[in-house]
Order: sequence, then C-alpha cells, then structure tokens
Amino acid sequence: MPSLIPMKSLADLLRAVPTELLSGDLETAVRSVTSDSRTVQPGDVFVCLPGYRTEGGEVRADRHEYIPMAVERGAKALVVDRPLSPPAGVTTVRVADCWSALAAMACEFFDHPSRRLIMIGVTGTSGKTSTTYFIEAILRASGIPAARLGTIEYRFGDRIFPAPQTTPEAPELQRLLRQALDDGLTAVVMEVSSHALELRRVAGVAFDVAVFTNLSQDHLNFHPDMHHYLRAKGRLFDELASGGKAAMAVVNRDDPSSAYVMGVNRGALLTYGVQQPADVRARDISVSLRGTTFVAITSRGDLTVSLPHVGDYHVYNALAAVGVGLALQLNPADICAGLAATPPIPGRFERIDCGQEFTVAIDYAHKPDALERLLRSARTLRPKRILTVFGCGGDRDRGKRPIMGRLAAELSDLVIVTSDNPRTEDPDQIIAEILAGVRQAEGAAARVRTEVDRARAIDAAIQAAEAGDLVLIAGKGHETYQLFADRRLHFDDREQARLALARRSRRTHC
Repeated sequence: MPSLIPMKSLADLLRAVPTELLSGDLETAVRSVTSDSRTVQPGDVFVCLPGYRTEGGEVRADRHEYIPMAVERGAKALVVDRPLSPPAGVTTVRVADCWSALAAMACEFFDHPSRRLIMIGVTGTSGKTSTTYFIEAILRASGIPAARLGTIEYRFGDRIFPAPQTTPEAPELQRLLRQALDDGLTAVVMEVSSHALELRRVAGVAFDVAVFTNLSQDHLNFHPDMHHYLRAKGRLFDELASGGKAAMAVVNRDDPSSAYVMGVNRGALLTYGVQQPADVRARDISVSLRGTTFVAITSRGDLTVSLPHVGDYHVYNALAAVGVGLALQLNPADICAGLAATPPIPGRFERIDCGQEFTVAIDYAHKPDALERLLRSARTLRPKRILTVFGCGGDRDRGKRPIMGRLAAELSDLVIVTSDNPRTEDPDQIIAEILAGVRQAEGAAARVRTEVDRARAIDAAIQAAEAGDLVLIAGKGHETYQLFADRRLHFDDREQARLALARRSRRTHC
C-alpha cells in the first residue's frame, strides 16, 4: 500500500477542474476519492459517473442514482454533472464532466506520481501485452526497476497482483502509480486500452513515451464505429505533451492508421516498421520454433535482436520496444540483452510440450487481425498441417465472427469451431455466424468441423494431429475461466491441452 497520504480539501482536489458549488464548503477535508458507492467510507468524496453501455452491451448504472447509499455510508462530499437538490449537510459540487473530474481528483489526491516516474503507455488493437513485456525486460536489463500494468497481471518488481482491468479506473490507477513510487520503482510500463482513453482513466498521467502498435476491427460494441475507435486511440497522442514532459511517440509506420496518430501527436516522433521507411526498421528476419531473430536498423547502429518468442508478428512488438529504449536513450547493448531475456508471455504462442511429435500452442488471438497474423506466422514455420481451434466471445462485436471464420478456413488445414466465452448468447448461434464466414472463404481447402464443447474441441484437434503438425488453440490464451449467462467456470486451454495429450499417449505426468 502507498505511504499515508494526508487528507486534502475538496478545493485542493478540484484545483484544475471548473466547478459550481451547489452546497457546503469547498474547504471541507476529504479522506479519499471514489466512484463506487459500495466502497464509500466516512469522509470520502463520491464522484457520480454517468451511466454508459459497455462493450458487452451491459448498462453501467448512473452513479447519481446511488447518492443516497453513498451519503448513508458517510460520504462527506459529492461531485455531480447535473443540477439536483443537494442532500443536507453534504458538500455538493457540479462539474461539466465527471469522468475527467475523477481523473483530475485522483491525480491530485495521490500527488501526481506519474510526474516522478518514467511513464510508458502502449496502445493499439494487438500486441500491447507482448510489447509491455519486452519494454519491461529492456528496463530491467538497463538497471531501471519498473512496474508493469496490463491484461494479464499487475507486476511491481517481483510482486504480482491480479489484473481486474487492462487499464484500471483513475483512482485505482493513481493508487498503483503511487505504490510504484513508494516501492522505489523508477518506471511504469502500462497497456492503455481504448476504453480507458474514452472514459478518461489515464487523463492527467504524464507519459514520457506513448506507443501505437496497430489498429484493426475490435470493440465495436463499445465504440460506434472504427472512426471513433481510432479517435479514442489517438487521444493518448493528442494529450502526450500535456504532462509537462518532453514526451515522444513511438508509432508503427506500417499500419495505415499511423497517419492519423502522427497527425494528432503533440510529442516528438520516432517511427518503426518493416515495409515503410521508418526510424527503426527490421531486416534479416528469421522465425523458428526456437524463437525469432532479426537485425534492427537504427540511428545508433544495427542491433542484432534475438527473441525467445515464436512469431514474425513479434518483430513489430520488439521494434516498438527498441524504439522506446532509444527514446529513453538506453544503451543499445542493454536493449538487446533485455529482449533476449524476456520471459515467456502467458497465452501468447505458449507451447504445450509433453514430448509429442507435433506442436501445440495456446494463443490469445481473439480478433481478425490477430488471428490472421497468428496463422500466417504459423505457416512460415512450415508445419505439415495447421489445425486451428477457435470460437468468438458472446456479447461482443458480432461483425468480426464471419471474418474470423473466413480467415481460419483460408489459412488452416483443419478448423474446429467451438465456444469461447458465450456469456448471455447462444453458443450455437455464435458458431453459426462464424460458419457464415467459412462459406465465404475463397480457395479454402480446410476441413471445418464444429464442437460446441471447448474441451472436446481441443481434445479432437489433438487426437487428430500427426507428426509435424501444428495445433493452434486460439482465443482465450492466459484466461482461466469460461463465461456463461449464469455462471463462471474454471477453464484453462493449457490444462485441457495437457489432458488431451495425456489421453492420447496414456501418460499422466504431462
């Protein structure tokens, strides 16, 4: 936990926010800042976020409806975004935007820890997690103690905590940044989701470096369209220099959306890529089951990069990390050493090896671009056949289902379409929408089967595999659960793959 933080007045917390006092006294001292009425304790200020519809279609309630609960639990002050009758004895302040106000108040409450940390934010549709792992490894090799916040976990040096959200709400994010500072860490590398940018969770964070990996179709149950999705991503770069630092953007020049990102960027710029002219480029790329190697051409000389990770798409993630290292003026030798020492990334082409004569890999690819990259990269490994198991999540962007079906059919030899996290949807209906894309596949020679039970689908693929094949189990990666309308079950693709391999070989020690 962070060191004890003295109580601050509401005026202190709102110093950067235009306000209208509806009742009470702005000089009232508050204990903490929260937007969850269930966590309010006596002396807190409760920020009433407006309701919104999540990516999955769920409606998050308008927090103004929970004012009575917050007051009953001891809230000393309220921040609202509409005219209302203030509760008796409670200071009430109106602001134009509670999302932005919450972020500003959290920054003030925790004394702006990002201003005293090296802050690196990574955004994009695919590659965020792997890129943060690579950057953290480079920082470690450079002697810079760092925290990493993202989809899989929150890591503070050697301590690991669960990650409820890729990018946490502003008060929790600022608490974590303050914790990093109090723990003696120097840097924080974090994934920045489009949801976090749209909902202002990272507003006020003083980034030193911001990375753009790529943009492809995803999250269209939350963003109205691809333009709004891109605009949300661009916000990280449009606000890059607002933290008072000499910040730099590291942008994938090969991605078509890079033009927009570079256009709104307010920091310095460093580009990377393979195909387009860029400040950091890769040549002599080689991929095998042992890992990925390439030469990075930079202004500080050519760097020989060796990654213990399989997949040519990792070249882009590693180039982004090289760009960050150069932006921070780190030693090129440390950059290479860090990349070579990057630990395995859970659920990212994670191999399950029980001595079988074929390869089994678990991957998080759950969107069209990521699945295509995975399958095309798998083909470069020259397996005898590619056997792909995948499904699509329920209550998410339905438009990507037929696209993923078509890609899997075109780029695999055997496809088993199964369930992912169906949530409130009928798994059979999700599969039917995937199969609509399979029927659109041009020149596809793949045999396509369906098995709604994911464990059985994984088992079927592994039992069908032959020597030299590559079995790809895509979509859930590091996740250890499966979500249904009425329950959350323990389910781990890695465990299921080992069970299937044990059944195949009649061994129990895999």
